[in-house]
Amino acid sequence: MYAMEAVDSECKVVLVGDSRCGKTALVQRFVSDQFAEVYTPTGFEKYTCTGCVGGHRVRFVVWDTSGAAAYDSVRPLAYPDARVFLLCFRIGDPDSLENAVRKWYGEVRQHSPGAPLILCGCAADQRGDVDTLARLARRRRAPVSSEQALQVSRQLGAATYVETSSRTAGRAVRDAFEVAALAALGKLNSAPAVGAPNGATNGTNNGTSGGANGGGGTNGGAKAPHPLKAELKGRARSCCVM
Repeated sequence: MYAMEAVDSECKVVLVGDSRCGKTALVQRFVSDQFAEVYTPTGFEKYTCTGCVGGHRVRFVVWDTSGAAAYDSVRPLAYPDARVFLLCFRIGDPDSLENAVRKWYGEVRQHSPGAPLILCGCAADQRGDVDTLARLARRRRAPVSSEQALQVSRQLGAATYVETSSRTAGRAVRDAFEVAALAALGKLNSAPAVGAPNGATNGTNNGTSGGANGGGGTNGGAKAPHPLKAELKGRARSCCVM
């Protein structure tokens, strides 16, 4: 996807979450812009590519980990030196969001207490998938809403929440990894959340954007536009960042 060349920084991104929640599809769409219809179980896979984020050339080193219980003892070997974690769940599987809270968040924080964490909803296209809706309806359940996931991300203290669809929205996938890089570089909070309903943000108050009620403006006077803000705003249409 990106040509290998001189870089300003390296960003190790580790994906965690339930088996079959969409981690591998997410990585493969990002690295090769392909979507595999057939599910293949993952053990440990490492991918590398390079891109430009906020004026920086960043080499992404992406670790795709297995969610299977058989890997519980070895999975944390992928965690050292991680710059950011994508805590993944499947939007068409509410149980996977519950497991993100009950299992995956604790495991990540136990081994990497200081690394930024981004809650990532995978397979957003399942909200309109007839088979998914019928399957959930039989259990009197529904796909995870953006509002539900955003609330969970705030409860976890995540840097932000993003939604993607590896099947239908390759640009949104790329945007999600670029947001992860901004978090790893410590620059995500300098930019307002974009694509959030009703002006919702990730819960931080840095004086550069309005709160959850959508109130804009700054505290202490207007400031010159930040290049990272402009970059995120330019991606708002394809990546739902909250």
